[in-house]
Amino acid sequence: MTSQLPRRVWDGEKAVEAEHGESLREEIRSFISQYHAGTLSFLMTLRRNGTPVMRPVSTFVEGWTIGTISQHHQVKVQHVRNNPTVGYLFIDAEGPPYMSLGYTKNVWVAGTAELIEDQEEVADFFRRREAATGQGDAHPHDESYTRLLFRTTPTYLRAEGFAEHARPVILTRFD
Repeated sequence: MTSQLPRRVWDGEKAVEAEHGESLREEIRSFISQYHAGTLSFLMTLRRNGTPVMRPVSTFVEGWTIGTISQHHQVKVQHVRNNPTVGYLFIDAEGPPYMSLGYTKNVWVAGTAELIEDQEEVADFFRRREAATGQGDAHPHDESYTRLLFRTTPTYLRAEGFAEHARPVILTRFD
């Protein structure tokens, strides 16, 4: 008798076969890694009552880890302190639509955010981002706030516009 793994919610999605999705892995990672190159990114956090809030953010992706800078007084910081479950939506703002409804490539990444308050780690993040993109610390320097880093580890990714027939690609492994 063989045991079956529990069914996950995304197992019911009409996604491409896992092997085909794996063949698109690098193209998808490259897409979400474009720093201000026609790709818009949005961060979703959860209020204490569970209501989602989404706002535009800039991101820097290293491997599959997503980094976002914030200031200590922003409400999204409290949201992450209360619940580290976050989501990022990446949208191709300049590319052609992949279907007749006008949708462009998009990627949803759900994950767990770690709030980094150590200012040396934040400075290291800016140095790595500048070396990779030419964009260092673009935030105004003001002593009235402290910069913080959200370092998000993905747990689920759903990409549209990368496979045939508008079928989504689902990834759940990010090593």
